[in-house]
Amino acid sequence: MQEKDKRLGLWLLVFIALGSMIGSGIFNSPKDLISVANPQGTMIAWLIGGFGALMLALVFVYLAARKPELKSGVFAYARDGFGDFMGFNSAWGYWSVGWLGNVSYLALFFKTLNDLLGVHALSPLNAFLIGSVLLWLFFLILMAGIREGAILNFIVTTAKLIPIILIIVLGFALVNSDLFQITDWQNRLASTGEPTAPMLQIKGAMAIILWCFVGMEAASVLSGRAKSQRTVRLSIIISLLIVLAVYMLITFIAMSSVSAKDLAEAETPLSLVLRQTTVGSGGAVIVKLGIMVSVLGASLSWIMLSVETLYAAALEGVLPSTFKKVNKKGTPVNALLLTQCFTQIFLISILSPQLNETYLAAITIGTTLVLVPYLLSSLYAVKIALINRKNEPLHYLVIAILGTIYSLYVIFAVGIKYLFLSVLFYAIGSLLFIKAKREQKKQPKRWEWAVIIILLTASATIIGLILYGRIVL
Repeated sequence: MQEKDKRLGLWLLVFIALGSMIGSGIFNSPKDLISVANPQGTMIAWLIGGFGALMLALVFVYLAARKPELKSGVFAYARDGFGDFMGFNSAWGYWSVGWLGNVSYLALFFKTLNDLLGVHALSPLNAFLIGSVLLWLFFLILMAGIREGAILNFIVTTAKLIPIILIIVLGFALVNSDLFQITDWQNRLASTGEPTAPMLQIKGAMAIILWCFVGMEAASVLSGRAKSQRTVRLSIIISLLIVLAVYMLITFIAMSSVSAKDLAEAETPLSLVLRQTTVGSGGAVIVKLGIMVSVLGASLSWIMLSVETLYAAALEGVLPSTFKKVNKKGTPVNALLLTQCFTQIFLISILSPQLNETYLAAITIGTTLVLVPYLLSSLYAVKIALINRKNEPLHYLVIAILGTIYSLYVIFAVGIKYLFLSVLFYAIGSLLFIKAKREQKKQPKRWEWAVIIILLTASATIIGLILYGRIVL
């Protein structure tokens, strides 16, 4: 048992959630969103996405209240509701989101650093080497203890909120309704001139928006290290409402003070906002430094969440026992090592000069992967609400159903190509599930074997289609 003073309190949990949600998206989302939707369509998408994210957050609040004995969030809910294999897939998908998100964060970090350095920009090889050093520096920090990592995350998250607050406070003076109120916004994109439609704009924006909320469940993932379940529930709601307000304000200010074309073409879109304020040209430097601090903080948060999920799954026997090993500080060392190794391998993608494309691909695949844990958690909430329907208000069931519908909709919105690619990740993971079962002298159930065979067959087919150019990445 952890000592009471070593457990995570309300604001450490809130800042872990803020650190994981307020990462790359806050600084890049105005550019990414204006490329697929006009300002009016973007705000509608934020309302829909924010409502859906709120329903998912309330799902986690509901489950934390009804099932306080279940620690580690998404994994525990899927396993308790649908068995070992579904629990494993939830844990594996959520873990994959963490290290894949770190690839996207480091890509954005070096894209921003190179923009700051100008003619002295780093070569792709130097960016890869420095990124590798940062990756293993995080490894050493977390080897000192999860709580120590949470405290450092608190400091970093506080620092990265400074430029965001500055933009919100100073940016309102720049609001120009003519820039925001795009004529014929339903039919043509202002940023590119391409034809569009309201539903296409919302669909295009949804993956970007959900990525901005990924991490809302951070407190439930770390609930085993929290001071109380009430603390977990409060931190989920507080962090999500803060993030929703911040993202909508930042989007509104950016799209009301910079033209759609300029915003879509900007390397660091929010620097265009601050440049017009009393901060002047120094605003660009402040924003770029803010981005760099932000993504490093988010990276640290996601390593903690990924490692904790892998560790919890190993404790329950759905991953090999080697991932249960902890050091004297309570850090799951092998789970941490695997996380960093996978990140290191996929960090090779940073060698591409097209860092923004690397970033967008990583966050889209990551969004697809996280939808499986979210969907399973929502379905579990539906199951629990149905069991308790005679003893509790109907609105709990409604929230669970809405969370499920939102998860399914975003799977559709992200696109079939990325859904195919996510199959590859789950197929690789299924081999570890088989190993874990054999360690216990057990075999997967018949239906689990059927799903594993389907995943492996689909993966082989997808790899073949990629190699033959039928699927273009």
